[in-house]
Amino acid sequence: MATITPVLWKHERNAAGHSPIYLRFADAERTLYASLGVYVHPRFWNQGKHEVRKGHPNAHRINGLISRRLAEAEDERIRMLTEREPVTAEALKLAIRTQKASPSQCFIKYCRALVEDQRKGNFGRYKRESTVLNKLEAFSGSPLPFKKITPQFLSSFEKHLVEELGNKASTIQTNLSVVRAYFRRAIRESLIPSESDPFHTYAAAKSNRPERPKLSASELVKIERLDLGGIGPSAPLIARVRDTFLFSLYGAGIRFADLARLRRADIADDLDEEGRPCLRLTYTMGKTGKPVSFRLMPKAEAIARAFFVDERGLAKPGEAFLFPVLTGYDLSTPQRTWNALSAQNALANKYLRKIADQAGISCRLSFHIARHSFADLARKKGWDVYAISKALAHSGLAVTERYLAGFDSELIDAKMAQLFDDDAGEGE
Repeated sequence: MATITPVLWKHERNAAGHSPIYLRFADAERTLYASLGVYVHPRFWNQGKHEVRKGHPNAHRINGLISRRLAEAEDERIRMLTEREPVTAEALKLAIRTQKASPSQCFIKYCRALVEDQRKGNFGRYKRESTVLNKLEAFSGSPLPFKKITPQFLSSFEKHLVEELGNKASTIQTNLSVVRAYFRRAIRESLIPSESDPFHTYAAAKSNRPERPKLSASELVKIERLDLGGIGPSAPLIARVRDTFLFSLYGAGIRFADLARLRRADIADDLDEEGRPCLRLTYTMGKTGKPVSFRLMPKAEAIARAFFVDERGLAKPGEAFLFPVLTGYDLSTPQRTWNALSAQNALANKYLRKIADQAGISCRLSFHIARHSFADLARKKGWDVYAISKALAHSGLAVTERYLAGFDSELIDAKMAQLFDDDAGEGE
């Protein structure tokens, strides 16, 4: 069930040292924020009651505003329950919108208000989508009315991305998909008519299907067998990078950001089907918000157990990071966390290239290749698309099918060779 909570965003201050009040909408899938347009000093915020303290000169008015917005959202909750509609964070947030768009209003302004929600949750998405909006605004100027976004406008924007910015077809598709998603969101919100959708008749140039680099089983063994100076938190950095990479691969392709944020408490004792002790990993995927839980295979378990202690050999408390990737960083805001993850991911990829050289592997090794390799190895072992999709925690089978499509040429080569080898020597 979706919840609504008034919060003071203390990490953001204006020139007077005051912080903004937001409503936080949360459900099992996502967390969204809506600004009330009001700032107060943190000393006047009652964290326990989620309201402004009486000592503030406008406490009564601000708390009244909070109450009215909560009431609007609660009215919508009751309506959705009555109509048997799903009560989501997004639906409740839409219920408190005080101003609707029109075809003459600015598309970029509308998008930036929505993208700002990601800043406090998924900062990586905030950065990616802000970059798209910056490109769009630099091309069109501001304001950019909804009614100006036509197939002809999109075609001109695509040409600008190619000729002026040198973007590749895959980047252009990604950029335009952001524009399409927000335009169609405005249609779903009944802010503009559906017949104004330019994407009914416009589509960006298709990009070539990307080749997804991955490790073969023999290359994986070469990496496993490298002697890099030990295992665990006191081992050299290159050894720790190798072990976290292998843990990702053994752990259903867990992404670097999720692996870096794992806590000791995310791994618990469990029993396998025959009642033997084992370990289970449970975490929430940062990109999708989906819960993930699976039993660790022995190789992953061995790596995890090596990191159950710190550099002094002392057992880690439950709240400690499993791997010392983010240890020592200031993670007080989403932006600082994103910066730390970006820096550590770049460092890990630098050492992975050294590991590939030492193992005699030509593949340009990076952390995300662990995810590619897991998917490819699982497919070669006979896993069906549904099982791979669940392991990767994709949003649907179509996503997994597109993901696996980058491996198709190798599969076809093998099948063709097998087909004609079987026929060789046969008579009529």
